[in-house]
Amino acid sequence: MTRSRALRSDLANSTGDGASYSFMVGVAETYFIPFTLALGMGEIAAGLAFTIPYLIGATLQLVGPWGVSRMGSPRRWVIVTAAVQCASFVPLVAGAINGSMPTWLVVVAFSLYWGAAIGAGPPWSAWVAALFPRALRPNYFGRRNRVCQILTLAGLATAGTLLTLGEHEGGPWLLFAFAAIFLLGSMGRGVSIRFLNRQSEPPPGAWQHARIPLGRLSAHLLSGNERRLVVFLISFQFAAQISSPFVTSYLIRHVGFTQLDYFIGAATLFATKSIASGFFGTLIARMGAVHVLHLGALALAVHAALFALPPSFGLMIALMAASGACWAACELASFILLLERTVPEERTSVLTALAFLNAVALVVGSLVGGALLEWFGTGRWGYAAIFLASAAARLATLRLLSPLKTAEAATRTTVILPVHGNFSGAGEAGSLGAVVASPERVA
Repeated sequence: MTRSRALRSDLANSTGDGASYSFMVGVAETYFIPFTLALGMGEIAAGLAFTIPYLIGATLQLVGPWGVSRMGSPRRWVIVTAAVQCASFVPLVAGAINGSMPTWLVVVAFSLYWGAAIGAGPPWSAWVAALFPRALRPNYFGRRNRVCQILTLAGLATAGTLLTLGEHEGGPWLLFAFAAIFLLGSMGRGVSIRFLNRQSEPPPGAWQHARIPLGRLSAHLLSGNERRLVVFLISFQFAAQISSPFVTSYLIRHVGFTQLDYFIGAATLFATKSIASGFFGTLIARMGAVHVLHLGALALAVHAALFALPPSFGLMIALMAASGACWAACELASFILLLERTVPEERTSVLTALAFLNAVALVVGSLVGGALLEWFGTGRWGYAAIFLASAAARLATLRLLSPLKTAEAATRTTVILPVHGNFSGAGEAGSLGAVVASPERVA
């Protein structure tokens, strides 16, 4: 097979991988917090039961550089982590069928899920950076992320239908519906593994892996070429997570969202994210990724403040629609910048360290938000406090982007090769910002 045909095959299989992974995200991952609420957890506990396992998972994935070295290939490690993620749904299905689940088992299942999801991100980024030429990445990843969001919508529609029927029937049927969607999530990840198996190993000489000792990973990350970008991403993550983990509880417990309402809101979010992804891919090629990142981050600061307004169904749906577009800009721009600013042979180790620091910021932010909710109470004013605090913190981080904007003009990527046909799709870890993405990015 010629290199051109191999590239076409890899792009097509990456589409299949991302499509099936994204279906899993929509049908299962999006409903993790509603599941914990259905089990009877409180609002603050439900948010922390989501973010603390994320930190545990990020800690587990620190073995990634060792695993890649041991297996001699990022492709093989990604497939291993995908299998672990597929298996992580088993206790969730069993608990939903049983009608109850101890908190420790929820934490274990979520931790395995996130450990595998985050652990796949850095080696996958190194893998696709070796496979896909730099010139086509902005347009390519923008368009393939659009397909990702469409399949996420399909998963959301499937889950929303099942959960609405379960809620209508009452009794144990809602938890049975959760069992069904988690089973479908596991199957979606299983299908994605088949597509991963069909993708090529990195071409000879296109991929190198320099393993950085675990004790020096974070220090290396904060002193390398990526330092300014990393400081912004970690700071913004902290700011966002003051409110993000608690939005679902707010919508369900205080705004009065039913399972159908939650599906409509989530579907709207992913629909606008899908539409916006292609646009921002083109905009990055014209303006540069840093400018698009700044635009998205500024919009998200305003967006968080608007959540503090008196709630109504229409306002919440409008804000979730805006959220999809804003996060599409931030995640795509972050992903492109990380690929461009990391040294190829250090990419897996550096992105692994970033994933860990990202998770630490996520949990610390959620603990701050939880403390504010505990202080002000889980009523309307308590939630208004965390939304406004998050908005102020996000706005404060924007100054960190100024040096990057100044430097971007000399190094901006120009897209030379367009992407056509079925070469659009979703990547490993569902969203393009896999390494920097966070759960429950609604506000």
